[in-house]
Amino acid sequence: MGYKLLITTILFLFSFISFGQPKQGTDYLATLKRAGTYDTLDHRDIPTYTYQSSHDSNLVALRNSFNLDSIAGFGNETSRLLNLLHWVHNTVGHDGQHESGIININANAILNAARTKHVGVSCGELATTLNDCYLAMGWASRKIYCFPKDSLRNDNDSHVINVVYLSSKNKWIWVDPTNDAYVMDEKGELLSIEEVRERLVTNKPLIVNPDANWNRRSSITKDYYLDIYMAKNLYLFYCPLKSEFDYETWGRNKRVTYIHLFPLDYQIKEPFKTDDYFNPDMKTTFNNYNIYNPKLFWQKPSNE
Repeated sequence: MGYKLLITTILFLFSFISFGQPKQGTDYLATLKRAGTYDTLDHRDIPTYTYQSSHDSNLVALRNSFNLDSIAGFGNETSRLLNLLHWVHNTVGHDGQHESGIININANAILNAARTKHVGVSCGELATTLNDCYLAMGWASRKIYCFPKDSLRNDNDSHVINVVYLSSKNKWIWVDPTNDAYVMDEKGELLSIEEVRERLVTNKPLIVNPDANWNRRSSITKDYYLDIYMAKNLYLFYCPLKSEFDYETWGRNKRVTYIHLFPLDYQIKEPFKTDDYFNPDMKTTFNNYNIYNPKLFWQKPSNE
C-alpha cells in the first residue's frame, strides 16, 4: 500500500487509535536514537500553519457553553493551560478499543457525547477537544499525530497529543489529554514534543508530572510512558495545516492538508507534495506535504 493511501486509511480509522501495549522485547528507544538525525537544510516552502481566531462563532459558543474561563481560572498562563488539560482529561474518558460513534469531530460534539451518553473516545478525539478549548481561549494549539517506524506494517498502535504555544516562555509545550500528562526537564521547565524527543535520543533527564494517569484508574510512569510507549511513537509526526473547529469532520467536499515530518532514517523517500487524493466515501480531498526539517514543522505561530 502506498504511503498516501496508507495515511488516508489511518485517518479514516483514527477514532480507533489507542494507548496500547508495545511489543515485549523491542528496544524502541534504540530505534528512536537511530532516527535522531533530520535534514536541517531542507528549506522548501510549505503553506503557513493557521490558528483559528477565538472570535469564531463556534469557538465563542464553546467557551461560553462550558464556562472555559472559569475552568482555566485566573492564575498565570501555565496554570490556566494545565487547568484546561486536567478538565478535558477528567470530563472525557478514553476508550481506544471501540468507535465512539461521534460524527462531528469537534469539542462541542465530543464533550456533549461524553456527558450525555457517557461514551469514551479515542486519543485523537481527546486531542481535538483540548485543541478546540485552547483555540477558544486564544492560544495557538495543534493536534499532533505521533507514529512508530513500523517498517513491517504490523503495528496498529499510535498516539495523538497536543502542543500549545506558551507565550510567556516563547515555546510550544507537550500536553497529552489521554494521560493528563506534561513533561519537564530536571529544573521543572515544561518541554515541547521536539525537546522531549531530543532528550530521549541524547539520554537527558525527563520528568512526567506525578499526577499523570489513565482514566483515573492507573498512574503513568516515566519509565513506561516516555522510555517505551512514546519512544516508539515519536519516530514520525504529522499534523493538520489548519488548526480550527471541525477541520477533521469529513464531508461536504472539504479539502484537508497535512504536514508530515520524517527523520532521515525513514526507509522511504517521500515526495515533497503528494497529489490531491479525493476519497469518495469521505467526500474529502486530502493532500500532504512531506518534510525532513523539524524547524519547518515546529515553527512558531506567525504572530509570535
